[in-house]
Amino acid sequence: MVVPHADAPNNRRLNRALAHVNSLWFPINPDIVAQAESGFAKGRFASGADELLGLLKQDFALLAFIIKEVTALGTQERLSPSLLCNPVDLLKWAGPARIKEIIFSNKGLPATHSLQCSEGFQATRLRETAIIASTAEVLSSEKKLNPDVGFCCGVLREIGLNLIAWNYPSLYSRIIVSIPGDSSLDKELEKELGFSPALLAMRLMAPANIGADSPDLAAAHKDMEAYESLCKVGEALAHAENPALYPKAEAEWNAAQEHIRRSIGAGGIAKIQAKALATSAGYTSTIPQSFKTLQDFNPEQQLARHKQSSRSCDNRYIKFCSKPVQEAIRSLYADMGTESVSVQALERLIRQVIPDAGFTGGCVFLVDPASLTLSPRTRIGRVKGRTLSAISLCPHPSNALDIGASEAELIEVASGHGDAIANAFACAQPIVEQEGGVGGTALTTISSSLGGRRRVGVLYLEAPAQDSMAQDSQALLTFKALRQALCDALMLD
Repeated sequence: MVVPHADAPNNRRLNRALAHVNSLWFPINPDIVAQAESGFAKGRFASGADELLGLLKQDFALLAFIIKEVTALGTQERLSPSLLCNPVDLLKWAGPARIKEIIFSNKGLPATHSLQCSEGFQATRLRETAIIASTAEVLSSEKKLNPDVGFCCGVLREIGLNLIAWNYPSLYSRIIVSIPGDSSLDKELEKELGFSPALLAMRLMAPANIGADSPDLAAAHKDMEAYESLCKVGEALAHAENPALYPKAEAEWNAAQEHIRRSIGAGGIAKIQAKALATSAGYTSTIPQSFKTLQDFNPEQQLARHKQSSRSCDNRYIKFCSKPVQEAIRSLYADMGTESVSVQALERLIRQVIPDAGFTGGCVFLVDPASLTLSPRTRIGRVKGRTLSAISLCPHPSNALDIGASEAELIEVASGHGDAIANAFACAQPIVEQEGGVGGTALTTISSSLGGRRRVGVLYLEAPAQDSMAQDSQALLTFKALRQALCDALMLD
C-alpha cells in the first residue's frame, strides 16, 4: 500500500476532514442514551456486554462512536489486530464499565446534530444503514457467522457517508440531485472532497500505530471479508429502495435477490424487513416520516415505479402543463406496467386525468384495416362537437382500397379526406379546429394520430374555446402531453 506524503494536498484535505467530522459526528439519539443510563443504574448490564450491545444497535451513531473510542483504548493496550478488527469481540473486551465511562465521561458525547432537525437526505442515510446492517445480520446468522458482527460491520461500512451527509450537507445534497449513470455517489463525493467516504471511515475507525502491511492486520481483515460481502448485499437492497440516487440499482438488486433466495429462501426479504423494523424502532419514534416507510419495504416495487416514472422524462410536453396536471401525469406513469398494458392506468387517464386537464369530451378512434375505417372505441366525457360514428378512410369510390391495405396506403388516402379525424390519422401534427358545439357553445377540438412508427388510431379531445391565443397554445401543449401519455400507456412505439 502506498502511503500519501504528509504534505500531499489530498492528504491535508483528508486530515482536516477527519478533525472536522470527529468532533461533530452525526446525531446520537438521546432516548437511547437515557435508556442506557437507566440500564446502568438498575444493573441491567452487569452480566456482560450482550444486553448492552442490543441497546446500542438501535443507535448507529452511538454504536459507531463507542467502537471508535474502544478501538483507541484497545490500541493503547496493544491488543491483537484480530481483536481490534472485530467490533463485537472488542466491545466484549471493553465490558460495560469502559462503555459506561465513554458514554457518560466529562467530555460528553457529540451533540452538534439533532435527529429532529435532520434533512430528508440525512434521515434516508440512516434508513439505508438500517437496511444494510439488518441484511448483514440476518445473512450472517444463516451462514453460521456471528450476526452481531455482521450488524456492526454494516453500521461501520456506512460511517463515511453518514458523516459526510451531516457535516458537508450542502455538498452532499447538491451531488445527490444528479448522479451520472456511469458513476456512483461515492465516486462523485470523492471528486469533490478529494477522498472517498470509505477512506474517511477507515482513517477514522482503524486502529492506530499498526502498519498497513502488518501480516497480523492483513489476516484480521481477511477474517472479516465474509461479513463485508454480506454488507454489499444489504447495500444492494438499500439502493433498490432508492433507484433515483443509485444508477446501477437494478443490476445490484438482481444479484442481491438471487443471493438472498439461495441463502434464506422465498421469505428472505420479509425477514430482513422485520429485523430492520425492530432495529430502527428508536428512529421511527423520532423521525417517523423516514422510517415508517420500512413497513412497506419493497425494493422490486420501487424499481418498477422508478422505471415507469423515468419514462415520464421522455414526455417532453409535461413541463408545459399546469402543476396539478404535471403531478397527475407523472403519477400515472408510476402506475404503468413494464411488461403489459395497465388497464388501471388507462382507465385513470381516460376517466380522471384528461377531464381534470380541462377537456370536457373526446374519443379514441382505432383504425380497422378490414373495414378501412376509424371506429370510435372509447368515449371521454360528453362529446358536443361531433357525432361519434365510424369514419371511412375511403369516402370516394375512385380512392377505394383493397381490404387489408397497408398503413402507408391508408395514410395516403386519409390525407385527402374532408374529416378532421381522418386527416389527423394521416398528419404528423395535431389538427386544431373551432366548432360551434351543441347549443352554440364554442369549442376547441384537437385531433392527433396515436402511435409513432405504427399508427393505430386517433385521439380526439374537446375543450371550451379560450379567449386568447396563449390559452389555446396551453391547451395544445396539454393535449400533446396527454396524447404521449396515452401512447406510452398503450406501449406504442
